[in-house]
Amino acid sequence: MKKTIILYNPFAVFYTMPLALLAVSSYLDAQKYNIVIIDGRLEKNPSQKILEALRQNPICFATTVLTGNPIKDALDMSQFVKKEMPELPVIWGGWHPSLFPKHTLDEQSIDIVVKGQGEVTFAELIESFESGTSLQNIKGICYKNNGVFTENPERSMLDINSFPEINYNLVDVPAYMKLSGRKQLDYISSQGCRFRCSFCADPFMYKRGWYGYSPERMGHEIEKLWKKYQFNHVHFQDETFFTYSERVEEIAKQFINRKLPISWFGTMRADQGVRLNDNIWELCKKSGLERVMIGMEAGTQEMLDWMQKDIKLEQLYEVARKCIKFNIAINFSVIVGFPGESEESIKKTLDVVRDLRKMSSTFHMAIFYFKPYPGNKIADELTSKGYKFYNTLEQWSNFDYVDSGKSEWMSEATIQMVENFKFYQQIAYNKKKASKYLLQQFAKWRIENNFYSFPFEKKLKEILRPEAKLS
Repeated sequence: MKKTIILYNPFAVFYTMPLALLAVSSYLDAQKYNIVIIDGRLEKNPSQKILEALRQNPICFATTVLTGNPIKDALDMSQFVKKEMPELPVIWGGWHPSLFPKHTLDEQSIDIVVKGQGEVTFAELIESFESGTSLQNIKGICYKNNGVFTENPERSMLDINSFPEINYNLVDVPAYMKLSGRKQLDYISSQGCRFRCSFCADPFMYKRGWYGYSPERMGHEIEKLWKKYQFNHVHFQDETFFTYSERVEEIAKQFINRKLPISWFGTMRADQGVRLNDNIWELCKKSGLERVMIGMEAGTQEMLDWMQKDIKLEQLYEVARKCIKFNIAINFSVIVGFPGESEESIKKTLDVVRDLRKMSSTFHMAIFYFKPYPGNKIADELTSKGYKFYNTLEQWSNFDYVDSGKSEWMSEATIQMVENFKFYQQIAYNKKKASKYLLQQFAKWRIENNFYSFPFEKKLKEILRPEAKLS
């Protein structure tokens, strides 16, 4: 009887496919092991599914965990497994345990943490369980050695082209399409990020390394997957999809030459979009590029320089004009309320948001409040000034990076101004509708005059259609 590897994706409100679990499981020999992926977002009773898998000669239980609410479910399931089979190794990987291995392993039910890129590390762990050999020679893990926290040397990042194709057969792809509301395939074509933004944990996680699949590989894989699943959209979950313009050009040509009837989404920095010549923009549009996501972050050059974003403010406008020219939508992400950021700086950021939103109804703005998170320069500076981060899994399970209306470095009045702006910009600059003409005109007047007294429209909307949780 083949041994079973149980992989669990914790409950969360977002609906993307469990690509991290697919990546590590695809590196394993599916002929040798029975690989079971259980998703807390799809199962009404995930513990029952886990219990069934525990009866199939299990070799380990592993889960990938993001900071915040997913910790709660991952912890519940890990404790459940330990109660049922105390000797079965429980492994945590993903962003949270990679950044916080020590307090993760303080939890009694967790035995091993896999840090960073996990394909080779996890495979070596499985081999170690099979052979009964020591964990001390496996790079990229932390574990408890007779109850003592032990951290092995880090594993260097490997070129992902050396990894096998992702085995989507291990999950119910149509179920995720149903969850997302469209026939969408989630796909990661690269790992890492070359940049140094001082609010982001990517430089800590990947040491500013980056590897991407070759365009030929992507064309072959996506065509093969399309023939099987008949999706009409590919959502690239890369940190920075547009890192190299030559690669992007060849990917677009692959999609065109293979006549793939798809649209696609990718992540882009403003400077990358500016450097992309018009011929490549045109190829991307022809190949199905529908929307890009761009981290605007702030609306003053002073703040952009402080956070080491390494872009110019004008590049935000320039890339916006490019996208309008080629009829490509943009999701901008914006952060306000950094430590020491003045109210005047926040207002200038909102002015830039307003300017960009006025340029196109296809531009969407997600405005977040800065939440300090370890693994970056800003966090290190805060720590040196005495800021205390959480130090237990339970505390971090309550972390909410999109919790609206809360900021440690903004006054209540400024927060209220931002919340009102967020609401009215969505009405004012969306696609014009005759039925909403007066409401849209009044919303524009509110924003342009910074007048938010008696926000009856906002109150009514909160009653009739409350905002969905994002994390």
